[in-house]
Amino acid sequence: MRKTIFVISLALAVTFFLGTVTVQSQPGRGGYGMGPGMMGGYGGYGMGPGMMGGWDSADIPSKLPAPKSTEWVQKLREILTLEKRSLAQYQADQEKFNAYMPYMMVIPQEENHIVWIEQLFKAYGLPADGKVSPVVQTGTLTESYELSVKMETDLLPRYEWLVKKAEDRDTAQVLNAILLQSRWHLVMFEHALRMGHGYGYSRGSGMMGGYGSGMGPGMMGGYGSGHGMGRGYGRQSQAAGKSIDAKEAEAMMKDYLKSSRNPNLKLGKIKDVGGAFEAEIRTKKNDLVDRVHIDKATGYIRSAY
Repeated sequence: MRKTIFVISLALAVTFFLGTVTVQSQPGRGGYGMGPGMMGGYGGYGMGPGMMGGWDSADIPSKLPAPKSTEWVQKLREILTLEKRSLAQYQADQEKFNAYMPYMMVIPQEENHIVWIEQLFKAYGLPADGKVSPVVQTGTLTESYELSVKMETDLLPRYEWLVKKAEDRDTAQVLNAILLQSRWHLVMFEHALRMGHGYGYSRGSGMMGGYGSGMGPGMMGGYGSGHGMGRGYGRQSQAAGKSIDAKEAEAMMKDYLKSSRNPNLKLGKIKDVGGAFEAEIRTKKNDLVDRVHIDKATGYIRSAY
């Protein structure tokens, strides 16, 4: 079942597309929740209240028309190679430094990205080849975070180009889902780099849907109905340190807006609503796009609606 909500700003002539799609996990794999992606439709890209936006697994037809552009096909092969390189790097660094987060959130999605792109090539009837370069031998966890930021930053404009130039709707939707998730990967690695080792990602139920059911408008999460991996984007637990303050909440939201690469969006007012901060996302003309809540204790971010 798919739902679409269009928010139109006449002043900017910008259409924000928020889509929610049914999640079907790959066999043998737990589900990872998602939420609607603003400007997440065919031919568009951007941000969404489901801040780890995109699919859990993609409903890719068994056959799709082969792209006519050889340049487009070559760039898709290149990005598949980069995704494989990123996955290998993250797996190596996670094991080397025994770092749980954000790797354990990112790695399963990187695996999905590779599978989906390979499925696209299969649907086109084209080979999906490409040699993957060896992983970089990072000396510290900080170096690994810096490298991760660089790799994710490199991916974003490539996906944006592929989405814009896609020749069919199914392809555009799949690549756009990967783009939305990749933006949040960048946010998570930037946050980890900025906050250092004393900050992590809370554990509990519902992060990215957990290993189980759940999807919806939670930033980096489902409705919290999953169980297994942690919930939210923030501190390791309440006892790990003082509550998130307004300055840190503002920094987290600015990270996301930066990663959205949407020049028409800005951060609005942030106010204290008790156990959380409520932040507005607005257009440059000050039209309200969304409100999100940032939990003070955990850093978990979800739509206010």
